[in-house]
Amino acid sequence: MRPFFTDIMNDSPKPKKPLAAQLRRLYELEGRIHDLDPWQWLAPADIFCVQFEDREPLFVCFHHSGEIKAIDIAVGWPGYTVLLHVHTHKIHYPGFYFETRMLQVGRLDAQRTFEGEALNHEKYGREEANGAVPFFRTHNIGYVPWPVNRDEAALLCDVLYAVFGMAMRLEDFSEPLGNRAMEAVFTVNINADGALSAPEWVALPEIPPGVQADVNLPGQLLHLVRKLPEAPHPVEVEHIFLPVLPGKLRRGAPPETAYVFLLAGGADETIGGHFILHARGDIANVWTEFPVRLLEVFLRQRMRPPEILVTDSRLMTMLRPLTELLPTLKLTRAEELPIIKRDSAEVLQELTGANNGGRA
Repeated sequence: MRPFFTDIMNDSPKPKKPLAAQLRRLYELEGRIHDLDPWQWLAPADIFCVQFEDREPLFVCFHHSGEIKAIDIAVGWPGYTVLLHVHTHKIHYPGFYFETRMLQVGRLDAQRTFEGEALNHEKYGREEANGAVPFFRTHNIGYVPWPVNRDEAALLCDVLYAVFGMAMRLEDFSEPLGNRAMEAVFTVNINADGALSAPEWVALPEIPPGVQADVNLPGQLLHLVRKLPEAPHPVEVEHIFLPVLPGKLRRGAPPETAYVFLLAGGADETIGGHFILHARGDIANVWTEFPVRLLEVFLRQRMRPPEILVTDSRLMTMLRPLTELLPTLKLTRAEELPIIKRDSAEVLQELTGANNGGRA
């Protein structure tokens, strides 16, 4: 099954900008959908699927915040899980969208768009009464949402055509799609010639919960950590999402996003270490590398803690193998991390303000 997106920061040629005909079509379809206003009868939990032949499924969600209306188009079954968590179960954290491959269409005030989006709107779009500017963006894992390239624009034209047809069909549908969201998804299939089938309910497959990552700890590193003296105090460990990774920006390329991992504790009760991990292309890379980097911090500090305190369930999952390989180490789920709560803002200001990539 072919993927929709590739890592846009690899050694491949620079992605090409959309063609004029593609942009005209995008603005035409966005205008038709906006005029139809499916947000009146489709709630965020009413997710449906657009399935291209031999491609990963695309899951479509209409949602809005105040006057801002948007369409999320998440890629693959993990994307469906994310939409369910955000819009049905109301589970959300700052990096949620940035860990999910998706396309997004919506409207924003001109001051909140990229320069190219405003220019394209003037050239190919229609004037809107409220001055809003349509946007067409891609979310590649590990990067800030960015205007679509030529290949993504071609895909989005086909997707929005199908979305418009589904939105009309669902105006008088017998029940909200969200009523069956945990058992099936309403799906329209598109064949190689672009023809749309009659929509049908498709049962959900078994979707693995959360990010799947294998923790592989180097034996030599474990051996060195075991030999360290035990510190008298526990250590707090937390990860914080950075919407824009500090460092040099590449012209015409989206800024990178990342997680900064903070370690706090000791006799002085301060944040004594941090490192930055970037999820370029696959968020599982972060969770695979995190325990290794944590052990490396212990080596630099020449002590290993008796206990690690965390608040996040994913950190618990990724750190649990350490307690099996380091029998004296205790792992505890805490209600809060007081040192990190008190001092993290200052550390993040240093990282993002200095714009030098931190002390990773």
